[in-house]
Amino acid sequence: MKDLKLKNLVVAWGLLIFLIPAYGQSIQEQAEEEAVKMITQIYTEVSGKSGDQIDWDRVRSFFIEEAVIVLRTSREGSTQFTVDEFIQDFKDFYKSDAMGDTGFKEEVIKLKSEVYYDIAYIPVVYEASILDSDRPPQKGIDFWLLIRKDKAWRVAAVTNEIIRPGEEIPRMFED
Repeated sequence: MKDLKLKNLVVAWGLLIFLIPAYGQSIQEQAEEEAVKMITQIYTEVSGKSGDQIDWDRVRSFFIEEAVIVLRTSREGSTQFTVDEFIQDFKDFYKSDAMGDTGFKEEVIKLKSEVYYDIAYIPVVYEASILDSDRPPQKGIDFWLLIRKDKAWRVAAVTNEIIRPGEEIPRMFED
């Protein structure tokens, strides 16, 4: 009887030794999948026919209140935004003369992701286009920094750069 209990204990510990790393790995993979899904959703959410169709409260919900957003705003410079300023800049864009009648679309072309517990780094190559424009889509790069807060991923910071005509996508995005 004592030998049977000891044998069962050894088998149970053996199973735990094999199951714990696999379980931990799947949790990490799930966290990475959730982070990537949230980032790709942001691009979908800011795309639409008009700014009135965008759920700006939903867009705001992807960010922590203190998030730092730095976007390329001209050939010579970038601008730092709060979340509310970022949203207002998008609203102003949708009302601008540059916006066509059919809308605006941002789409993820490539991304990489690195997750470590409750932090994530996700560099993205995206394409932005005004749908009825003769101009080709503009490619850009966003570097997203995320934190997991209250069991959900939120953007802590994002920086942006435009890929200039004739330039290649950085090597870090090569497969």
